Amino acid sequence: MRTNHQNNIAILADDLTSAADGAAPFVARGLSASIGRGQLPCLAAAVIAVDSGSRSATASRAIERVARLTARLASRAVLYKTVDSTLRGHVAEELEACFAASGRKSLLFAPAFPQAGRTTVRGIQFVNGIPVSESAYGHDPVHPVRHSALVDLVPNCIKNVRLLDAETQEELDSQIASIEDPESILWVGSPGMAAALSRRFVHAKTLPPLIDGISSDVLVVIGSANPRSHRQADQLKEVSGVMLLRGPKARERDSATVLRRLAQDAARELQSSGFGALIATGGDTMDAILDLLNVREFEILQELDPGFPLGLATLGDGRSLLLAMKAGGFGSDDAVKLAVARIRGAIQ
Repeated sequence: MRTNHQNNIAILADDLTSAADGAAPFVARGLSASIGRGQLPCLAAAVIAVDSGSRSATASRAIERVARLTARLASRAVLYKTVDSTLRGHVAEELEACFAASGRKSLLFAPAFPQAGRTTVRGIQFVNGIPVSESAYGHDPVHPVRHSALVDLVPNCIKNVRLLDAETQEELDSQIASIEDPESILWVGSPGMAAALSRRFVHAKTLPPLIDGISSDVLVVIGSANPRSHRQADQLKEVSGVMLLRGPKARERDSATVLRRLAQDAARELQSSGFGALIATGGDTMDAILDLLNVREFEILQELDPGFPLGLATLGDGRSLLLAMKAGGFGSDDAVKLAVARIRGAIQ
């Protein structure tokens, strides 16, 4: 055994929400976690997660970034490569680059996230019972999903591969708990795998300290066009102390310009000392805002809900800012409203 798994876990993600989602279940069981954006974080932690930013990059740039960052993370005992639970992004290209640089003997692929309706049955990825490539994600104008079968996303050069079916989190937990020689495996999955790995490697659960509720205002930025995100935004209309910025409900042809303007508006508001927290839906949204704020790393404090992590960043002027983020399609209609209440300490 190379070292204590509990204090030696590396996560490589293709976008920011995936990096935070991957780390949060470990934090929920008492470990410390730091997130780096495009680089390894300087903050020491038991769990190191890095966002390569490769989902929105070209395939060739994604391969280069993944290979470079994997090489720097490969010495950690547990190496976990996240993928989107709807299989968006350069999945096959990134798996090939990551496996080659990892030094691992085998790859285990389990993208199920049952709590969000993402299940894997006979090697096919489903979203709420529909094969993912036939769902709305198959028509995504930025990252359309072309494959539902996991085998179609595994490069032929990787010979030792295991694909896991899972329709419940308990099923996924049980399978991952039984797998031997974890240091020889490149673990590949979504937040469901992160939860299962946290239970596998952190046997004694120690709850993280509760955050003190903040009295300052909360900025909520809805950058996702997913209808679920906009239903969540509608719940905030009567909540005091919340400023809401939201993009169009339908995807615009020039989505990059829309995102840039939304991020600029958010960054301008955050220059004010009146905000103590930022909630953003969509990994690209939080990413664009943090670019403008020049935040390159932050720590994860806890999970507000599965797939909805809360972090803490330090701004250039020394102020602390709470960061909560989630993918656009996750959560109940009141998920963001409840997140605001938790950040304020109204509920735990």
